[in-house]
Amino acid sequence: MKFSLFHLPSFFPQFHRSEAQFYQDILTETDRAEAYGFHSVWFAEHHFHNYGGHIPSVPVLGAAVAQRTKKLRIGSGIALLPLQDPIRLAEEYAMLDCLSGGRLEFGIGRGFQRHEYDAFERNMADSRVLFEEAHDLILKAWTEERFSYEGKFRKVHNLQVLPKPVQKLPPIYVACIFTDESFQWTGRMGYNLMVVPYASPDPAFLAGKIQLFRDTHKSHGYKTEPEVLGVYHFYCGETAAQAKEEPREALLRYINAVKESNQEAAYSDQYRMYQGFQQAFQTFSYDYLYPHKVIFGDREQCVERIKQILATGVTNVSLLADFGGLEHAKILASLERFAQHVMPKFQ
Repeated sequence: MKFSLFHLPSFFPQFHRSEAQFYQDILTETDRAEAYGFHSVWFAEHHFHNYGGHIPSVPVLGAAVAQRTKKLRIGSGIALLPLQDPIRLAEEYAMLDCLSGGRLEFGIGRGFQRHEYDAFERNMADSRVLFEEAHDLILKAWTEERFSYEGKFRKVHNLQVLPKPVQKLPPIYVACIFTDESFQWTGRMGYNLMVVPYASPDPAFLAGKIQLFRDTHKSHGYKTEPEVLGVYHFYCGETAAQAKEEPREALLRYINAVKESNQEAAYSDQYRMYQGFQQAFQTFSYDYLYPHKVIFGDREQCVERIKQILATGVTNVSLLADFGGLEHAKILASLERFAQHVMPKFQ
């Protein structure tokens, strides 16, 4: 059983004093995660919108964390492989592993936001090929002294990529939401899984996908049990009433920011399962999300929610504590209550 901190932040000028202070607050929250004995901290890469767009480079922010912490593992949640040059990604994430003394957790995925693909001049119809080519290139760059590669989108000849990671191969997580193919590919490769439960239609749907991943993983002969990281909006309040009401407006602002960053639907058959995603966001109300798609509660309620989450197959509960312009002092107090009163129940 692991706990981690997840940063997929939303920036609001009316609630955040400045962009510079915004990063300092993220670093302070991460310092607390280290002090409280969290397993890891994760940073999500996004671009161009106040939803997530203030972390366009995970290695930059991760390097800052690496110099402030000693034990906390540092994860990309996720690196959007189809959007960037894979050789540069291999270099930058290997540097992060070196700077952190081998603490990188490498989360990867395709992404689904059309405006990001358009801005980086990528075709969403190519997303899976782009993703798999980038994945193959990064692994070769990390594990082979020199290598050549000829793919549809990238070709290299007798290339030496420096530096190499401290770890022989950092743990790899793959973000999956809907498609069976993604869950099966992750299991077939022997990787760990990352899920975002609030985007799933219901807990049974998600539990079924996690089981599909586990069955595929087992059927391909892997003996070690994989990790399943689940990301949950989180608030631990003094009382049940406070835990329900104090984060309400912030969560609604956050969901509105998500809606604004997903105005255009994906335009590829590879994303056919996402066709209703844009419309689904419009139905996200507080009552839809609370209490079954978030971890909001007093200490006893948080314990019970985590027990429910563990029953779905999640092994790393990742807390998205900073969202929607929630007051920084409340975020820190929430994390402190969790560390003092909830985490010990699972140790």
